[in-house]
Amino acid sequence: MEVVMNLNSKLGLIFFLALKGFRQHMFGSLVAAFSIALAGGLLLGTLKIQKQTKASFNNASGGFDAVLGARGSKLQLVLNALFHLDSSPGNLSWEQYELIKNTPGVKEAYPIAVGDNYLGYRLVGTHPQLFYRHEWKKGEKYKLQSGRVFSEMAKEALVGSFVAERLKLKIGDRFQPYHGLNFKEDAQHQDVYVVVGLLEATGTPSDKVIWVPIKGIQLMEGHDAEMAKSVSAVLLSLRGATGFNLEIKYNRQGNQATFAWPVAATLASFFEKMNWFRRVLEVISYVIAVVGILMVSSTMRSSINERKRDFAILRSLGSSRMVVTGVILGHTFIISLLGAVSSIVIMQGIWWVTESLIVEETGVLLGSVGLGLQDFGVLAGVVVTGLLGGLWSAAYVYRSDLARNLQPTA
Repeated sequence: MEVVMNLNSKLGLIFFLALKGFRQHMFGSLVAAFSIALAGGLLLGTLKIQKQTKASFNNASGGFDAVLGARGSKLQLVLNALFHLDSSPGNLSWEQYELIKNTPGVKEAYPIAVGDNYLGYRLVGTHPQLFYRHEWKKGEKYKLQSGRVFSEMAKEALVGSFVAERLKLKIGDRFQPYHGLNFKEDAQHQDVYVVVGLLEATGTPSDKVIWVPIKGIQLMEGHDAEMAKSVSAVLLSLRGATGFNLEIKYNRQGNQATFAWPVAATLASFFEKMNWFRRVLEVISYVIAVVGILMVSSTMRSSINERKRDFAILRSLGSSRMVVTGVILGHTFIISLLGAVSSIVIMQGIWWVTESLIVEETGVLLGSVGLGLQDFGVLAGVVVTGLLGGLWSAAYVYRSDLARNLQPTA
């Protein structure tokens, strides 16, 4: 019992003096904590964003297994048809759409036509059945906030939730589209569309689209007459091994179209191309961590220089070298712990900014972020990083003959 009480007394003394040192060197301690927090937050944010973005994009494919489009890049086809991010690689004939639609093993086939916008937001032409029958997520069909789905032959529009919020569109509003995927004031069409429905939010790219009848895009004033007989792409849901058969038919034996399947594999190539950016951020975080170590070391060295006499008095009163060393390590631990907690705050800030940008550009919602086992490993690394900065100072105090500091100075 006496040994336990003695140990508690020593730990209490170490904590008290470590906290006192933190307060005395508040500015330097906070700067050091911020440095290692920045490194930890950046590394945490990079890992979380990469993992969650990949998962969110795979889940935001709208419930489709594949895309059929003009001959070209699979990635461009997927980004254009499902995520509305890239330009169309070309058009398919209406006959090709009919052919794929009637192919055994094809469960769903919805043609889309693109090429116009309204104030920068894309118009996508398709069949109204997409919003009645298709499940954009397993067990989830599109739902309406208000209004109804457009009619197949009318100049009507169904507006995604993101677009409706940004442009303040409501049922009954009329608008004139603009030619091209990018907004240009001098490229306005004469056609007038009326908003007949608003979609509920899905957290997918469909929220950033104004949906209209496919005939509306095909027959839009000013469009090439050939457009009336073509589609930009066909969105497909498949059964069984149909994907393998269509892969062979279109990509290995044919030269008329590109079959992007499976969508997840195509997106994986997109994220692989972005790996260099992740590595750059990781290197930056490691450099900041080194700066943090140096900042902690500098703060501890300054603390020692100002408290040499205090430490010498402690030694003369019977405290061991371990107690004095523990004060330095305790001060360092407080800085490190503060840095680890602040890392979570910085990671959340990075997440919030990144999610806002991704939603703005793609309509893909990343969702909430939590801490996993890997993240706690990063936080432990942040604490260790801080402690590394104090090890040299602790070793210096342990080896020093502090009794000399009690001698009067000239």
